[in-house]
Amino acid sequence: MKTFTLSSDGVLARYDYLSHLSLDRWAWEYARRNRKLRRDAELRRHDEISEKMAPCAPIRMLRSRVPQRVAERWGLVFMPDPDLNGFEADAVWNKHVYPDQVEVNCSPREPGQKCDIWDRTVPICEITHVTDLQAREFLLVRGKGCVVQVRCTGTSLIGLEPVRMKLTISDLDDYERKVKTQKAALALVEQGPITEIPLWTKTTQILRDGLVALDCLELGMSRRDIAVVLNGKDAVEAEWGLETGTMKDAIRYIVRKAEGLRDGGYLVELLGAQTGLDLRVA
Repeated sequence: MKTFTLSSDGVLARYDYLSHLSLDRWAWEYARRNRKLRRDAELRRHDEISEKMAPCAPIRMLRSRVPQRVAERWGLVFMPDPDLNGFEADAVWNKHVYPDQVEVNCSPREPGQKCDIWDRTVPICEITHVTDLQAREFLLVRGKGCVVQVRCTGTSLIGLEPVRMKLTISDLDDYERKVKTQKAALALVEQGPITEIPLWTKTTQILRDGLVALDCLELGMSRRDIAVVLNGKDAVEAEWGLETGTMKDAIRYIVRKAEGLRDGGYLVELLGAQTGLDLRVA
């Protein structure tokens, strides 16, 4: 896939971290800008989720103490803090809205047997273990500026005995997409430093510009103001008034696309869900 650099002058530099994120993290970036989600997040109580460190490894453990019906309406296991971005937030998506998430099957580890996934991730990655009220387990693996969500099946990771994890694909629907997700996840543990210069694709450029547009609109800025932020004042002064309206059309498209993703489109377009928000939120 062709990648390229983008200008990150001024406020655009604040969005450079987005270039490392996977589509499910982009989904959270759009969802957290939805005012209804933010109002729902205000209903959270601090005691709804227990948090502690694992006794045998530097792994942060989160567990739901109460049903998370409000979060589930948005496709989430529980409601993260909407003030935290796609890298920082503990945004864990349910399988029915994010079918292509990485899956590992856990089985008891024989004496002397190693677990390659454990050995290659724990020493270099920041790991958060999440358990919902039905005892379903997930991992958020952070490193190199990106986050990988992992769904765990089989033997519990938090049992008394050590386990061995194996990558699995539980069904053949969209097999190639799931393999692609696995390959992207494996890049997290490959040797080598993170790329210092943000690299973008045409898709992630549109997604970034959409977030910029939403943030500008939230501040009361006009579409012309958005064009200035994205393209520079000189370019806007030269092109905004042209009869062809190319720049105006581009901004109009970016705003319409971004608002659609924010208002539920993230479920289908970024996560691969079968239905959008309008069919899931009462």
